Amino acid sequence: MSKYNGPIVITGMGAVSPFGLGAEAVWQALEKGERRTQVLEPIGLEDQSILGSKVGEWSPADLLGKRGLQYMRPSSQFLSGASVLALREAALTGDDVLPDDLGVSIGCNLGGLQSIADYDYTAIKEGPQYVSPMEAPNTLANAPASHLAIRLKARAFNTTLASGQCTGLDTLGYAAKALREGRARQVVAGGVEELSQAVLWVYRNSNVLPTERIEDAGRPFDSESSGWLPSEGAAVLIVERKVDALARGVRPLAELAGWSSAFAPSSALEKRASVLRRTALQALGAAGLTPENIDVIVSGASGLKAQDQVEALALHDLLENNPQVCVTAIKGTLGEMYGASGLFQALAAVSMLGAGIVPPTIGGGHQHLAVSPVNGLLTEARAWPGSKKGTTLLLAQDLFGSTSAVVIRGYQD
Repeated sequence: MSKYNGPIVITGMGAVSPFGLGAEAVWQALEKGERRTQVLEPIGLEDQSILGSKVGEWSPADLLGKRGLQYMRPSSQFLSGASVLALREAALTGDDVLPDDLGVSIGCNLGGLQSIADYDYTAIKEGPQYVSPMEAPNTLANAPASHLAIRLKARAFNTTLASGQCTGLDTLGYAAKALREGRARQVVAGGVEELSQAVLWVYRNSNVLPTERIEDAGRPFDSESSGWLPSEGAAVLIVERKVDALARGVRPLAELAGWSSAFAPSSALEKRASVLRRTALQALGAAGLTPENIDVIVSGASGLKAQDQVEALALHDLLENNPQVCVTAIKGTLGEMYGASGLFQALAAVSMLGAGIVPPTIGGGHQHLAVSPVNGLLTEARAWPGSKKGTTLLLAQDLFGSTSAVVIRGYQD
């Protein structure tokens, strides 16, 4: 397969989330600004309760069949279910999928962590002879992607990325790069995380969860926010070369126009803001655009004040000459899904372009203590005339200095 320099497009979306199955369920929650939270089991005997968003009861067998489900962690089930839905929308099912042309690019940071903890606990306490060999594959971070690639018989490539909160956007960038290099014709680009006691322990020891006022968790750009609102789920986008989509008779949903990433070696807020701004400019440049071309920012703000302040500073400088831009932070509704968040941002961006509506941000009502107030931050849904030709910029930053940006714009015939 030769290298490709044409447009990269999105042809299908799927999700398994706390709001139900499908991209439409996520979009309806975003449009209404409605959370779906519950009190999670405390991590330790002395820990206070944690508010979070978990995937509710669903029937994986209805989408995936019963075979092998008992050996799959929830994260693997979430991802495979979301992928089936995305492939259906992209009209890539059965004989329409050529294994040598199909790649898998998945973002997942902590999917195997609970399996690792359980595996080691059993081996140490009971002895290695009591460890189930069927559980061993689930201890690997790439288990969800591997289960998926086996199910789809995808042979072009199978890659798992783990770059913290930047993972989702980096997954899209990796998929686009692979398509341009001629490594595949279509890519299942997804992100997934699951909540477990082991994952919550990591979050707690990273000082991102509330220590008080759990009801105020996850309010982006709001000085009253008390920390992350942890969440789980999977979102999947089918990404392919425009020429291949049109050859199949499929009209793309949107164009994946640009991606970039960079690292800020300093913990100073101003330094990190400068790097995030540079990353955004590089992604825009890759799409042949400037900050003045942005219509909507799909922010990565999560309600952790130090991180949100970095993005507020970056947006202040980036949008200095574009006062008309709208900013929305979807984690106020969906919560922090860590490695999956970027894919949910992309799903939201594509939905905005199609629906002509920018959803509200839960939070943002108390910005007086922020380093820099966010101009254009929406706390109510707003109509977006001309969205079909619009441009969205997606931003992400990790606790340790990584930054990523993606440009998604309306598809043009």
